[in-house]
Formats: sequence, C-alpha cells, structure tokens
Amino acid sequence: MASKAVAADGRAASVWTVRDGTGWRVVNIASGGDEADYPARAAAGGGGTAFREPQIHAWYVLRGDRVLPLNDEARRSVGAGGVTLAAYRALVHGRYGDKLPGSAYDVSGAGGGYGPQAAPAQRDGLPLVPTGAAVGAVVLAGAGLAVRRRHARS
Repeated sequence: MASKAVAADGRAASVWTVRDGTGWRVVNIASGGDEADYPARAAAGGGGTAFREPQIHAWYVLRGDRVLPLNDEARRSVGAGGVTLAAYRALVHGRYGDKLPGSAYDVSGAGGGYGPQAAPAQRDGLPLVPTGAAVGAVVLAGAGLAVRRRHARS
C-alpha cells in the first residue's frame, strides 16, 4: 500500500507499507506522490486496479477487461480509450518479451537493464581507475604531510 506524505515545505513522498504478522511495516519511501495519486485518481474515476509500466512512466487502471490510461504517457501508449487486457498483454510482450529470463538479452548478462561489466579504460597499458586511485592517495598523503608540517612549525 502506498500513502502520500507531505513535508512542511510542500515536498511530497510516497510511503510504501506492507502488512505482516504484527501490523504494517514501511518498506520504501519514494519522492513524489505518484504511487498514491494515481490509485486515488483510478478510484475516483470508477475504481479498478491502478498499475504502472515503469519503463515509459505510464500509469493505467484495469477496469473489467479494459486497460485505461491515467496519464499522458499511458494515453500515448494505449490511446485515450484504452485497450482490452489481451491487447495490452500483446503490447507489453512486444515491448519486453525479448528481455525475459532465459532470453538472449538475459543470457548476455544484460538482464536487469545493465550489460556485462566493461573493463576499465586503459592508457599506456595501465587501467585508469586503479591508477587514478593511486594518484589520488599519493596527493592526499602529500597534502596531509604538508598540513602536519605547517602545524608543527606553528
């Protein structure tokens, strides 16, 4: 369940809670109020189950067998009148079906949206990240010694 919280300065956040054996427990806090606002909009428009397609920031409501848009991104996706649930499933499968577990996308290591770890950039045969870290450590050590010497003189 998501509830909207508003700070004294007007900033909004969605507080996500789940019911466990002893009551409600906070599991996430996200900036903005979308997770509470869109379900409220769905309820005010006749009820249904509100849900989000995060890849395109589209919010929908499922009423009966229709997926209806709740924001501009969803309207661009399914049109102002929405689509049947079967048509929406086909649309989502077309968009993301090649990303499912076991797909070439997943097997390549890109599952979850990230490709295989790239090797650090190299220059003159030395990796830049470790070399940069070593240079940074030497600079910090030198600065610390200079401050220590200056402090010892005074």
